[in-house]
Amino acid sequence: MKKINLLIALLISIQCISQNIDQLYSNYFENTREIPYLHLNKTSFIKGEEIWFQSYVIEQNSNKLHPTTSNLYVSVFDEAGQQKEQHLIHIKNGIGYGSIPIDSTFTQNNYYIKASTNWMKNFSEDNSFTQKISILSDQKNINAKASSEDDFFEFKLMPEGGHLLENTVNNIAILIKNQNNKGVKTKTGIIKDSNGNSIGEFNTNTLGFANVNIPITKGEIYTFEATLNNGSTLTQKTNIPKQTGITLNTKILDDSFVLNILTNKKSLNILNGKKYRVFIHNTRSFKNIFFDFNNTDKNYVLLLKKQELFKGVNIITLFNEKNQPVLERLIYNDLEDTSNKIKVTTSKIKYDSIQATIINYSNEKIFLSSSFLPSSTKAYEPNNNIKSQILLQPYVKGFIENANYYFNASKNKSKDLDLLLLTQGWSKYNWGNIFNNTPTDNFNFENGIDVTLTFKEKLNSKQSILIFSDKNNLVKEIKDNQSPIELTNLYLKKDSDFNFGLKFNENTLKINPYINYYNYSLKDVFDKKNLILNKNFEIKVSKFKDLPSNVTVLEEVILKADKKVKEIKPYGAATILTNIKMKDILIPSGETIIDFLKFKGFGYVNNRMLPRRGRGISNEKVRLSILENSTDQNSIDDNVSNQIKKEESDLYIRPSVRVYLNNNEITNSLWALENIYTNTVKEVYYGEDPGKFGELIYIYTLSPQEYTSKNSQFSTVKIPIGFNQEKEYYSPKYPSFSNSTYKEFGALFWKPNIILEPNKSITFNVPKNYQKDANIFIEGISETGQLISKNQLLSFE
Repeated sequence: MKKINLLIALLISIQCISQNIDQLYSNYFENTREIPYLHLNKTSFIKGEEIWFQSYVIEQNSNKLHPTTSNLYVSVFDEAGQQKEQHLIHIKNGIGYGSIPIDSTFTQNNYYIKASTNWMKNFSEDNSFTQKISILSDQKNINAKASSEDDFFEFKLMPEGGHLLENTVNNIAILIKNQNNKGVKTKTGIIKDSNGNSIGEFNTNTLGFANVNIPITKGEIYTFEATLNNGSTLTQKTNIPKQTGITLNTKILDDSFVLNILTNKKSLNILNGKKYRVFIHNTRSFKNIFFDFNNTDKNYVLLLKKQELFKGVNIITLFNEKNQPVLERLIYNDLEDTSNKIKVTTSKIKYDSIQATIINYSNEKIFLSSSFLPSSTKAYEPNNNIKSQILLQPYVKGFIENANYYFNASKNKSKDLDLLLLTQGWSKYNWGNIFNNTPTDNFNFENGIDVTLTFKEKLNSKQSILIFSDKNNLVKEIKDNQSPIELTNLYLKKDSDFNFGLKFNENTLKINPYINYYNYSLKDVFDKKNLILNKNFEIKVSKFKDLPSNVTVLEEVILKADKKVKEIKPYGAATILTNIKMKDILIPSGETIIDFLKFKGFGYVNNRMLPRRGRGISNEKVRLSILENSTDQNSIDDNVSNQIKKEESDLYIRPSVRVYLNNNEITNSLWALENIYTNTVKEVYYGEDPGKFGELIYIYTLSPQEYTSKNSQFSTVKIPIGFNQEKEYYSPKYPSFSNSTYKEFGALFWKPNIILEPNKSITFNVPKNYQKDANIFIEGISETGQLISKNQLLSFE
């Protein structure tokens, strides 16, 4: 059989024979899609610890942080796939963070953390995030035993392109896994024909993958025999090859992919003159390459330059002359590794802590989270890092064991990754759905929580509803006489207090509405295919009892204690300044604080505060000309303005006036006072600045709660739903830092919400906990979508 290689590049036609595929594909991926990722501080926990995490939500069409997502649901499922609890995380510009306490209700050995959104339910493809977590027990399970290679789960043979074709060289992927879904490495592998003759060999890697290229003869069935390290033998047979058709055989070169489209002699007359399409796509973009079959060539070679392909996963689909997909192959085009642009250094500051510095050597802003664990940790075993979750999982149908392995910067994993993709066959995106089921907006894109308030009676024209929540920093006055009243896009914190009052004239009375909440929970399910069913496993055992948790006790103390309010006064010299408490004086309605200060003798010209009359040596005629004769303060005569500036430059002639709002100096930005009304001001201090020949003004405004509670009565409702309240990381009380349990499963520190500008650094303190070194695990993303995953050993010596 004469072998003819013909470059498809000579046959390419840039004209599209059918715009239908292009348009349907564009329509299917037009809508924004979210890909969530959770960076957990670890994956094995002792009761009394918390799961700390940072959430990243990526927009699939741009591969950047999603700018508009706000509601992320983080659910916990048990080993039976039943939802245990759910938490709503507030996402701001693609990032959020939170924590989940591991309390006494975590009674099983394993749970699953899932992150998803309501909008994601519009799509057939599941891009949610899932991670298994383990709960350590101080009781060893006597029924547990170590896993064994005797219990294999599956032995599969998968031809590239989906089927074998007789009288051609076929590339066959091999997959061997045990019943715990773990890859099994073979000791030896032999391929035999139907007569028992050995025609080749194979060996799977530690992930259970291998591939072989063998010529398939007509009607022949081959037997693959795999011998494991324990001496047991597994066998699997090939299917009967097709007599006619086409197949694929892909090879990876340094700078390109070689795509061989193969057929046999029997198919030449059938395929002759037919126009086929090679459709290269990645959900965001696509390319078409067209070629015609002839009646002589059995091998058509397409050289795909890596620099001309999309970065990341490329899906190659071969369409026949009827625009039907007949073969598909996933390949991965290497991305630049950005981990080397992040460096972590340490320096000793105290015997019990060190300073950690994270340096951004890149030319763009980056967003990071970091977990510090003892160097011998066994508690950090995520199946995905941010790279595998964003770059790989959205394209692959099945569960990928140890997906982050393929993006480990320490070694080149391109060969192993290609073997994985070879065994996956067709991508996650079904062409039947692309052609016939364009996604529809059946589920809302949520932004915050919606609330409806229903009152027994309608408001009259002189009434309004006052709503305030100090913890949510919310103050609203509603004059709508319609019931119910709708409040949309609220970012309510769970278990926070809301206060309601009916306002009429200058009084407020308690009022109790009936409240309905929307967009605060997700009816979520757990796909059983993500359950990792370890039939034979060894439970991780802790030598600690459950760790004590002081969080709840501390909150109760704070809530029940009499809160001592610190009196706010100006910095120093309080006794020589005049103090006016606004509640003790009559104030005209609608008066601003500037009007009040003018009444007290101060001048206000050109966004500058002038001293009171008679204070210091001044040109009184100039002053009166400005304050009394000018009708337009923005068009004061230049000569007068210049004279004022000259006088103000000399403290002996014109004393200066320094103004503070809530102890922050605003002398040069007094526009901030123009919309502050006296009914929102608590008190004012003013007088001469001792020794500085000037004057001082201190203004203190009411807090939202103080403002709304003046002469008022409010009903208080604790909101049972809402976003998780973000809190600072705290370390539980470990009984020992030298115990093996702490060294293998404890935690040192967790630092989320790290934002680094280009070529900048951040420094923070990390407790040593008597450790000589530690591992830091960093995950993150740049503003242009460059993904970062880094593991570094840090010395504390």
